[in-house]
Amino acid sequence: YNNKHIKIEKFKEILKFLKKIGCPINFDELIYKINNKKKFRRRTFLISFDDGFYNNFENACPILKKLKIPAIFFLSTDFIENNSLSWIDKIEHLFEQTKKKAVFIKEFNKTFKIDGKAAKIKILDLIRLKVKNNFKININQFVNGISKSLRIKVPNHLNTEIDKKLKWNDVKKIKNNNLFTIGGHSHLHHSLGYLKKNKIYKSQIKKSINLFYKRIGYKLKYYSYPEGQKIDFNRLIINELKSYKIVSCPTAIPGYNKANQNLFKLYRVQL
Repeated sequence: YNNKHIKIEKFKEILKFLKKIGCPINFDELIYKINNKKKFRRRTFLISFDDGFYNNFENACPILKKLKIPAIFFLSTDFIENNSLSWIDKIEHLFEQTKKKAVFIKEFNKTFKIDGKAAKIKILDLIRLKVKNNFKININQFVNGISKSLRIKVPNHLNTEIDKKLKWNDVKKIKNNNLFTIGGHSHLHHSLGYLKKNKIYKSQIKKSINLFYKRIGYKLKYYSYPEGQKIDFNRLIINELKSYKIVSCPTAIPGYNKANQNLFKLYRVQL
């Protein structure tokens, strides 16, 4: 419902339109042009994916290859290692599976009706708004509280079409295609701003970078911030990434980029 996943035909349609009116480039070209103050062609665009869903490999890659459009895939290593779920995907699954008509959320001190799709979407949007912007809320406790209220066990992983994650062999195949680039996206996919409060953001960055090298011999140059809003990164996090020779880290803040854009504050547009 929030376009985190889109239909294959819609994806094809968007890419064909973009290629018709614009100029696709890869991430190396983007960095080169910004660093060397080179002019971009009109309507230059770069396709990117976050997290590491298997449908990116199974469905998106063949379409991108056929249309000869480059892309970068920012991957969370715990998702690859354990086929794990993000905290919000766990909550969406609980809402989808429950037969209960209401949920009590301790952190909001309120019971909400979830007696239909529209009501569930309304509360999920509220959860995203309130939880993603409040680092005082413990994510795991929050998920477990909703699980307890709905009396459904929290899943650690799912193999459904929109939940299944990439494996390292899939990542290798993506890496070996010249059209595609691999980037990091932390280990657990928790906001680095949230982890900074708990002083473990450094270990999350280090672990993800080390796993790429250990599993597939790949040295990361690019990264993207989980969640990617202003609250999710800062100077300390940028300096930590730079200490590992990370060259650029896009945000998820909507917007278009200028030729002199800060490489650690690139904007993106969600399809």
